[in-house]
Amino acid sequence: MDILKKSNLKSFNLYEFLKQQNSHSFNLPFFLADSHTYKNAHVNFPFRTFAYGLGLTYLGKGETFKIGSTDYQVSTACLTTIGPGMVCQWMGNYTAEHDTVYFTEELFNGMQTNSFLQSLPFFFPGGNHVIRLTDEQLKKMSSLFGLLKELKNEKSAVPGIVYSLLMLAGSFHSSKNGKSKNTNTSNREKITYAFRKSVAAHFPDHKDVAYYAAQLNISPKYLTEILQAELGKSAKTFIDEYVTMEAKSLLKQTTLTVQEICYWLGFEDASHFTKSFKKMTNLTPTAYRKL
Repeated sequence: MDILKKSNLKSFNLYEFLKQQNSHSFNLPFFLADSHTYKNAHVNFPFRTFAYGLGLTYLGKGETFKIGSTDYQVSTACLTTIGPGMVCQWMGNYTAEHDTVYFTEELFNGMQTNSFLQSLPFFFPGGNHVIRLTDEQLKKMSSLFGLLKELKNEKSAVPGIVYSLLMLAGSFHSSKNGKSKNTNTSNREKITYAFRKSVAAHFPDHKDVAYYAAQLNISPKYLTEILQAELGKSAKTFIDEYVTMEAKSLLKQTTLTVQEICYWLGFEDASHFTKSFKKMTNLTPTAYRKL
């Protein structure tokens, strides 16, 4: 925990923190993590990401990974993707056997395709950040990770291998989406995607279900029914959890005052923010920050 305590919390960056803990070069715009990487990290609070991440779980009993306020079960043969600006939290100790590559856009500097990241929805709010792979898909992804680990010190080779991993991930996501033949299921998934994306963009100004329902041209009741079926929680609970995750990240990763965080999150005053936060966590913002 000493490194964490000495870190400038105003810019605490998990990507750089893990690099520092594992004596990895800061000059390289990527970092490889495995099952040993997180053992001494002790990052058990919601954290905002500042890099892209793509992880492959080879063997695991199942851990809950919370992204925004969406809960994902990560277990054997799962492909996990996160992008910059997302607030995430492992709800337990992630001890699964896995490989993960973290990288920034700098990795692809000089490549004609350096803007392709924006076309991958699984890196952005609303996307499906965890999917289960078939045995054949797992084998293909695993072989590329093996090549990446073997050539990780070859600067000219790494961007191409990571690009191949991302293109493979894109094809796996596309094939999964194409298998949804049930129209009702497909419509519910589209509404859920649009809702999650909208909450990520508008939560500081809109915390009421009615606003998002109107954006989707459906009733608040129907929106909640869909969310309950797809995510196991009501629309209001989703919004409140999303705001709370953002608040927790700001309280732990920054030196912003409670008042400043209150305004950043769109609350009218600190007392309203404190009341809302305590309702969700049974702690005041100040008490949570001191934990």
